[in-house]
Amino acid sequence: MKKTGCVLLFALSLTGCSGGPSAPPEPVLEKVVLLSRHGIRSPTASPAVLREKTGFDWPEWSVAPGEMTPHGGVALGAMVQAVRSHYLRLAFGPLQNCSDKIRVWADGADHRTQQTGQVWARDVAPDCHVKAQWKARGADPVYNAIAAGRAVPPREETEQAFASALPVSRTPEVQRGLQALQTLMAPGACEGTTHTSRCLRDAAVLDWKKAAPHLSGGVATGGMAAESLLLLYSEGFPVDVFGSAKADVPGLLKAVMPVHEAESLLLRRLPVVAQARNGVMAQSIRAFLADRPVADIPGVTPSTRLLVLAGHDTNQDAMAAIFGLSWAFADQPDSTAPDTVLAFERWRYPDRHMEVRVRIFHQSLEELRAGQAFSVERSMQTLEPRNPILP
Repeated sequence: MKKTGCVLLFALSLTGCSGGPSAPPEPVLEKVVLLSRHGIRSPTASPAVLREKTGFDWPEWSVAPGEMTPHGGVALGAMVQAVRSHYLRLAFGPLQNCSDKIRVWADGADHRTQQTGQVWARDVAPDCHVKAQWKARGADPVYNAIAAGRAVPPREETEQAFASALPVSRTPEVQRGLQALQTLMAPGACEGTTHTSRCLRDAAVLDWKKAAPHLSGGVATGGMAAESLLLLYSEGFPVDVFGSAKADVPGLLKAVMPVHEAESLLLRRLPVVAQARNGVMAQSIRAFLADRPVADIPGVTPSTRLLVLAGHDTNQDAMAAIFGLSWAFADQPDSTAPDTVLAFERWRYPDRHMEVRVRIFHQSLEELRAGQAFSVERSMQTLEPRNPILP
């Protein structure tokens, strides 16, 4: 009888007869914030404007400038379903037990972010009939507190931070990217004693418009062009539109996207700018995870457990700067590519202490082009914030 009792005790307590150590108690996932970039869009400038700025023969898109494409909607839907599957495997309750536990809040300033919110609402919990919502009029301070008139970045501190970051524009990697762009788009623009506006050698400059900082110069133009090239490939354009680079478009994108990353570091990832522009978003994330009222996002209640924010790469850049996050992908040269999802998770341990974990999900370059999301769970990264999420 003693032996049988010991076997039963082992089965129930996992301690065994010898008094060996038990398995550590597992934490429970209680709350999640998902900050998603919108789906694949066309460039925000028309092909004619882009040609004037860069000298490159940009093709026409099927949608107006800055709009999410039908293919972008398909790729985004695949991403949402992949993220949903990941959290279902973690037994995250709101995806199965609907009630009022899911809130989708999009940036109302752009149609593409409204559409992104709608895709998330449709696919994150299909049986729950979630509706995406957004601010109907005016700039939303959650997504851009500067435009909403809630914050102004201090000019002197911003310019000092910009000057400190300026060396990133002169690294060999960025310079090689600028040269690759120059060779592709306007190879003669820097020749002779004078050069045209299409020459990417011009130093980065910080300008001010309506109390908001703006970047100009070679890195700004080159970063915009690099991102536009990545969007072309992600949308599925034939390689012939890439001109002299058509033999190896992924190789071209790998070479030029460091220019876009430098553009982000010179402005959007400056902590002083990020705090002014998206401090309200960071405050909202912290309040939600800490069970405090979320004043700037209507409809978030004490029972809300999943908060989806449908925004922009600029928002993810700002959260990286505010929380001290960094990441890079081996199979995707854009760290904030379309559909990328930054996740903030609150886990509760049996002793009641909480832990916030930060993850990043993305699609590879080829997955975006194919409208698929097969590897997002395998490629998920856990990030280490340098600044505390919760006090």
